[in-house]
Amino acid sequence: MSVRERRTVFGEAAGEYDRVRPGYPRQLADDLLASSAPGPVLEVGAGTGKATVLFARPGVDLTCVEPDARMARLLRRNVPGVTVVESSLEDWQPDKQYGLVFSAQAWHWVDPARRADLALGALAPGGVFAPFWNLFLVADPALHAALAEVDARHGLTDDTSHRFLAADGAMRDEFEQELPAAGLTDERFTGLEIRRYERTLTYDAQTYRDYLSTISMYRILDPDAAEAALADTASVIGEHGGSIAFQVVTDVAIVRKR
Repeated sequence: MSVRERRTVFGEAAGEYDRVRPGYPRQLADDLLASSAPGPVLEVGAGTGKATVLFARPGVDLTCVEPDARMARLLRRNVPGVTVVESSLEDWQPDKQYGLVFSAQAWHWVDPARRADLALGALAPGGVFAPFWNLFLVADPALHAALAEVDARHGLTDDTSHRFLAADGAMRDEFEQELPAAGLTDERFTGLEIRRYERTLTYDAQTYRDYLSTISMYRILDPDAAEAALADTASVIGEHGGSIAFQVVTDVAIVRKR
């Protein structure tokens, strides 16, 4: 399945996505709006509005580009009053320049060959571009090890949401390594800055299973294989107290158009 196809699987579980996916720190939105250039704001890959609700404020002219009609339907319900464009960024032509362009957990779905050009094409001179991601760090080492065994057994070794352990710091360089691929090191941008926001989050076994069912890696599996992996994951969490606690790290990269 291509990236272009894989990025649309979330709409198959739009309701679950909206129910169990975590949002983002309000302080992050406060900081980005305070540091952005004057003008309207653009969100790329808004989904059901997990980040949108933080930016939709009086006086903010917010446009949301979302390619999946099923996600966009919930977005309009959750955040009434914003402008919703049902399109991929690649297929959309901005009709104005934006003082802030942001993308929450979605920028990696944009065409790698065009990412920088698309962001720059939407930005006003001096405008801020800020993609950000949530990373999950498992708090309990024993549970982390048990989940790693489940993942290995089911061939899920590349991108699980519980692959990092909070205590070992293994994820600390991951965000920085993604910056060139995201287009953020393009010489037409300036002032690269990384900010980090931290909080805690706990899921019970069933809710975490529901959460994993919204992750593209599980959704592209054969249904029987996905069910087996999800059932084993929930069972292991049940054996370790019935819940999984995370340190959630939200990293945001901030650059300005020259």
